[in-house]
Amino acid sequence: MLAAQESSPELVCQPCDGSITILDGGMGHQLKSMGVEITGAVGSMRRFLGVAVANVERPQMVKGAHLAYIDAGAEIITTNNYACVPKCLELDSKDDAPLRKYGLAGMVAAAGKVAQASRHERPDSKARVAGSLPPLAESYRADKVGPFEENLKHYETIAKSIAPYCDLLLCETMSTADEARAAVTAAAQTGLPIWVSWTLSENEPVLRSGESISDAVEAIKSVEGAKIEACLFNCTSPESISTAMPILRDLVPGMRIGGFANGFCTAESGQGEYRDLS
Repeated sequence: MLAAQESSPELVCQPCDGSITILDGGMGHQLKSMGVEITGAVGSMRRFLGVAVANVERPQMVKGAHLAYIDAGAEIITTNNYACVPKCLELDSKDDAPLRKYGLAGMVAAAGKVAQASRHERPDSKARVAGSLPPLAESYRADKVGPFEENLKHYETIAKSIAPYCDLLLCETMSTADEARAAVTAAAQTGLPIWVSWTLSENEPVLRSGESISDAVEAIKSVEGAKIEACLFNCTSPESISTAMPILRDLVPGMRIGGFANGFCTAESGQGEYRDLS
């Protein structure tokens, strides 16, 4: 969910109208419920391989997942390329593996095409498409984030490939300030509005890296030409996001802020257990 405030002179952002925007849910979990196999530890690359290749192997199922969220009231649907990163796709060792056939750019573009087609199938919904710029290594693992220049190179490929099908770009589950800076730098090159979302420690209101939320915000502020429209927290428990939200509000007065929490506990190791949030 995303809430709006008055405009701020510190960041380039669109004027806010006080509205609340409803985001979709996790594509991986939705696809799992529809029959896509998901195995491996929470946050691991292996866990997401089936989801990554679904865009080219089972596009109708991916479209069905997007449509389920649109029909449930989502105003933002996120492209299903969270796992379309080299370290995940390389786990598919088959001779006819999609990565070999389509390349990283093709795999990412396939996710954009399915999301765009889903939106067009519900023209009255006014849903917008957010292109995902995800972690390039395992989720929740700040210690596995690569060097800035290496990350930037991959994010440039992802941003360029997904942008033609999107209304905005979502740099999501960022566990370090520099990881987000690399994603935002690449996103800025497309000229699209940018949403930035960090994942937090479950022990205190800081990033998974231990860096402060203030440091994270300052890092993205340094990116020239970035049209940052919103700052959020995600892939973190509802309790941790609720604790950190007032800090974010003070740091970006006027920026749209929000959060989309996990329904499971995410330990520092990246492992977690599902829990009942009903």
